[in-house]
This record gives sequence, C-alpha cells and structure tokens, in this order.
Amino acid sequence: MRQLLLLTTSFPFGRGEDFLTEELRHAAGFDSVLICACHAAADDAQTKPVPEGMQVLRLRADPSAVSYARVVFKPDIAGEALSLPLRGRASPGMLHELLFFRRKAEAVYRALCSQALPLLTAEEIVIYSYWFYDAAVAGALLAKRLRAAGKRVRLVSRAHGFDAFPERAPHGYLPMRRFLLSRYDEVRPCSPAAARAVKDAFPGMCGKVRAAFLGTADHALPYGSREPVFHLVTCSYLVPVKRLPLLVEALAQVSLPMRWTHIGGGPQEDEVRAAAQRLPSHIAWEMIGPMPNEKLMLWYAEHPVSCLVNVSSSEGLPVALMEASSFGFPCVATEVGGTPEAVRDGVTGFLLGKNPSPQEIASALETLARLPEEEYRSMCRSARRLWEDKFNAKKNYALFYQELTQPLDGAGKDGAR
Repeated sequence: MRQLLLLTTSFPFGRGEDFLTEELRHAAGFDSVLICACHAAADDAQTKPVPEGMQVLRLRADPSAVSYARVVFKPDIAGEALSLPLRGRASPGMLHELLFFRRKAEAVYRALCSQALPLLTAEEIVIYSYWFYDAAVAGALLAKRLRAAGKRVRLVSRAHGFDAFPERAPHGYLPMRRFLLSRYDEVRPCSPAAARAVKDAFPGMCGKVRAAFLGTADHALPYGSREPVFHLVTCSYLVPVKRLPLLVEALAQVSLPMRWTHIGGGPQEDEVRAAAQRLPSHIAWEMIGPMPNEKLMLWYAEHPVSCLVNVSSSEGLPVALMEASSFGFPCVATEVGGTPEAVRDGVTGFLLGKNPSPQEIASALETLARLPEEEYRSMCRSARRLWEDKFNAKKNYALFYQELTQPLDGAGKDGAR
C-alpha cells in the first residue's frame, strides 16, 4: 500500500496555490492521498475543489507555542548557525531568520505528528512538499520518525520563487538549505532558473535537483484577437511586486485605442484604481476583482483577448502566462525568474527588461497592436505550440506522478547528518 502526504501552505483553503487544483486531477498511483494545509488560517473557508477520495487536514500549527529556547540548540541548525560567521554572512537578522524559520518548521512537525501521523498507515509513504521551505523541513523530520517505525519513505519537494532564489529572501538568506538538500530524495523546481538557484546553493548535492514544469488544462479554444479593439489583460494579486501602477503609467503613454482588464484583488486595489481613473479617454479599463480559476478560464473563452501582460519585479514561473499560452494569447512580460521559459521574445510575445520604463512597456504594447495580421496570428500559434511543448498539464503531471511512484531503489533513507 502506498500513500501520498502532500504538504501545502493553505490549499485547498483561502487564497493561493490555485494551480494545485489542476495538478491533483492528474495525481495517480497512490492508494490514498492526504493533503495537509500547514499554515491555513482557522477561519479560511475551503475555496478549491479536491478530487473525490482525497482527505484534507487543516493543521493547527502555532509557531508562537514553540519557544526560541526549544529550537536554538537543535542539532539540525546548530551547525548552520556556527557556520554563518565563517562564511562572512552572519548578522543578527540572519540568525533571527534561522531561529524563526526553525520555530515554524517545528510547529508544523508537531501538528503533523499529532494530526497526520495516525492516518499514515501504508508501508510506503511519499511525502511531497509543494514548497522548499519550512513545511519541507517538517516533512523531513516526520520522515525520520516514520522510518524509525519501519516505513519506507520518499521525500520530494517542488520549489518555485521565494523558496528557490536567495536574493528574494530577507537578508538574502534561505535557512536550512544544506539540511533540506541532504535529506530530500528529489527536488523538482518549477523552472530551469529556479533549479539553477537551488543547485548553486550546494553544487555537491545538485544531482537530485531537476526542473519539472507545472501545467495547465487544455481548453482547446480560439486564439488571441485584436478585434474590436486591442485588449490587454492582467491577472494577479494586487501587491507591490506585481507593479500594476507601472503598467498604468505605461498605458497613459499609449497613443492607440486600447482596453485594459485587470482580474484579481488585493491591498493595492484602491491605489491602482485611482491611478487608472486618470488614464486618457482612448484607454478603456475595468477591474473585475478576484475570479475562481474555472470561471477565469470561461471568461478567457468568452472574451476577445489580445495579450496578457505581466510586469512583476520577481516571479517563479507564472501560471498566468502558461494559461495565456494555452489559449494562444501572446504575452508581454518582464524577464524575471522563470518567465523566459513561458515567453519567447519576438516569437510568442515580447520580453521586457527586469526594470522597464513606462515608455518601454508602452512601446511593446503598441508594437504588438500594430503587427501585420499574419504576424500576429503566427505569434498566437507559436504561443499555443509553446504550451503544448512545455506546459500541458496532462503530459507534465503524468510524468511527475509516474516518477513519484517509482520503486525507492535506495531512496527513502535519512540523509547524512
């Protein structure tokens, strides 16, 4: 009997991790699946569907219940804490980050032991952490306990953006990388860029790290359209990293008639809306708020979309770009994180620099709007082919879960201490 224990941040509760909905439709090879939301708020409602037969636990993990004194002498962080000065990287902030991170991991581990452990009855268990972060540490600690009880355990983790690129973390520091890389059997970042970042941390352990793209469903619907007006769409949470005010500045400089639709809400909504109200009259716009993924796919099918735009300052590999490609929408996006995997400059859209000016964004939009029709249609077809090659959910997840269910072949043992 084989079980899958999936560790998420909040899925299927609250906001975020929507892309897991599609992945789990393709999960196969397990007798049972247990999904543990490690940091879901107690009052978060379930907002995403889960395939029939899968069990869901909202863990009660409270880091405040774990004192710093309980983790400061843990052997799994003592060596790292002592090594930071030797690497010339020690600072009070980094040491605090390490201890706080370990407290969170300990809280999740304790919750797993009290709530999930009694349900893990199979002889072979795959622990799959969706993020290469504190829950992954908790998964490794749980694996040690399960192995001590005679279970065979495989440890697998994905990595995306903040959990792969140290430069995005406070103090440029991701805690417990050596611990995680030494204990996990496979690490599958969602883009080659993220895989390189994980490998660069400890090149001697890079053999277990390999990119594995996420995927989106095939809706087999019409390609992009510039009729009756050039219609750009943004789809994101409204937070500073997404830089929607920068896009509004760019639209203010566009000379052609355009329509802009933003899908998604967030703390910057009032600021972005106020800026959009100052756009010139030839730029129509609307902000239609958050939308469940299935409704979003229907919206894409029913509305003419000319391109999807993403001007974020950092990304992993945006699922929004994958979804746009599946519909044959060209994309205009900043060259950050794994975005170049989803946008081929001049072929499926346009890549902007990491910090584009409003003028550069406006120029890319106008260029796309003015392309001869056959060139635009070619770009739409290329976007769809890119999706078929890289981001087809059926293909990608079938391969991923096939790997998850391979015989352990020597894996499933605790890493070197």
